[in-house]
Amino acid sequence: MRIWYGVEWDDAERGKHSGNHKGVQYFQCSKPNSGSFIKPKRANLGRSFATALQERYGSVDDTNQDAMFVTGANNQLTKVEMIGADKIGELQSQLDKLDTVGLREMMINCAGADEEIKNISPNLVSVDVSRNLFNDWNSVANITRQLCKLKILNVSSNRLGLPVDVPSLSNAFQHLTQLFINELKIDNAAMMWPNLKELHICQNEISEINHLTVNNFSKIELLNLENNRIADWSNILKLSKLPRLKSLILNENQIRKIEMKRKDNENEFFPSLTSISLSRNLIDEWISVNNLNEISTLAELRFKFNPVIEKISDTRLSLIARLGSIKTINGSSIPTKERTDAELMYIKEYASDFFQSGGSQAEEEIKCTTEFLLQHPRYLNLIKEYGPPVDPKFMIVNKSLKDRLISVNLVCPNRSEIKPVVKKLPGSITVLKLKSLLRRLFNADITTMKLTYCDRPDCPEIDMKDNLRELSFYSIENDNTIYVRWK
Repeated sequence: MRIWYGVEWDDAERGKHSGNHKGVQYFQCSKPNSGSFIKPKRANLGRSFATALQERYGSVDDTNQDAMFVTGANNQLTKVEMIGADKIGELQSQLDKLDTVGLREMMINCAGADEEIKNISPNLVSVDVSRNLFNDWNSVANITRQLCKLKILNVSSNRLGLPVDVPSLSNAFQHLTQLFINELKIDNAAMMWPNLKELHICQNEISEINHLTVNNFSKIELLNLENNRIADWSNILKLSKLPRLKSLILNENQIRKIEMKRKDNENEFFPSLTSISLSRNLIDEWISVNNLNEISTLAELRFKFNPVIEKISDTRLSLIARLGSIKTINGSSIPTKERTDAELMYIKEYASDFFQSGGSQAEEEIKCTTEFLLQHPRYLNLIKEYGPPVDPKFMIVNKSLKDRLISVNLVCPNRSEIKPVVKKLPGSITVLKLKSLLRRLFNADITTMKLTYCDRPDCPEIDMKDNLRELSFYSIENDNTIYVRWK
C-alpha cells in the first residue's frame, strides 16, 4: 500500500487539484486547485522553536565569508572589513541575553521539549514566527507560556485553528501588548489576549465585526484592519465605545459611506480617537467626510485614493476646511495660515450655493436649507469667524482683464535641476490655487512655498503674499516671471 500526503500550497499556482482524486475527496482546500499529493520523503514536517532559535542565533562560527568580499573591475574580489560583525555575532549567540528574534519562514511547528525555550532564552520581548507551520493556537501558547517577558508577537501567515475553549489560553498570552495576526483568516478570538494595546489584523477577509469581540478589547489603543472586506460603517461603529482606542487604520477596505447617527443619551463616538486612516476605500460623497467632525478628538487623517477626491483639484484644502479639529493630513501638518487660507477659499468657493439656499449677509436673515447645511455643516460657523461672502451676483467682473490667459515664466531660482516652464494662466486664478498647481508641477512643499514676480530682469521682485488675491490683482502681464521658492 502506497502512502501519499495531501498538501495545500501557499502559492495556489503550484497546486494541481482541490484535494480530490478519481472522484474521491481526500481533503479540502481553501482555494480552488491549490492542492497536491506528495510522497512522504518529499515532506518536511518542520522543526521546533527551540531548534530554529539555536540554528539561527546559536553559533558565531558560521560567518558567511562570501559576504566579506565585493566584486570590482575585471571581476577582481576586494576584501571588505565588517566592523563590529564579531561583536554582533557574539551577542546574538548568547541566547539568554536575546530580547528580539526573527524566525520567519523557519518551518517551525511546535515549541520543543518542556521548558526548553525558558531555559535557553528566557528574556525574549519580541518574537516573529510569521509564515511557519503552526496549525493551532495551542502550539503557539506552548511557546508564549515559557516567555514571561514577551510583549510583541507576530504569528502572521500561519494556519491557526481556534481551540475549543478559547478563554483557557488567555493566561498564555497575558503579557502580550502587541500582536500581529495578518493573513490568518481568524475571527472572534479576543478573549485569548486580555491585555493587548496594539493589534494588527490585516488581510483576514473580515467583513463584519462581532460585538462580543469588541467588548474584550478594552485596553486596545491601536487597531489595524487594513485590507479587509468591511463595507458597512455600522461595523466600525461597534468599535466606537472602545475607551482607549487612539489610532484606527481602515485602509483598503470597501467603505462607501461614513454615518454617525447618535441615539438619544448616547455618549460621543470614539472618545479617545486621534488618528484614522481611510485611504483606498470607496467613499464617494463629501457628507461622509463631514461626518468625521462627530469625532471631537480627531487630529490626524489619512485620506487618499477615494472617489470623492477625484472630483476636485485640491483635496488637501477641502479636507482642511471641512474638518475643524484636524492638525495633520496624509502625514503633513497644517500650519495656522494654511488653515485660514483654506477656510476663506472654502467660503468663497461655495458662496453662490450659500446665497441660493437662503443665505444672507445679515446674520439674522440667514435661512439656509437643510440640504445645504448637510453638505456644508461648518459653513455658518466659518462665516461667523470670517464674515459672510460677497453675493456673486453683485460682483463686477472685468472680463477683458480677468478672463484672458496670461503667459508667464515659472522659475525655481533655488533649484538648478528644474528647468523654467512657460504656462498660460487665467487672471482670475488665486495665489493659493496657483501654489496648488505649482505643488503638482514641481513636486514642491506648498506649506513653505513663497512666490514673487517681476516685469523685467532689472526690476526688484514683488512678494505675492496674499493667498486669496487673484493674479490680475498684481497686474501680471504676458512674459512676466514668477519665482517659486520652497524649503
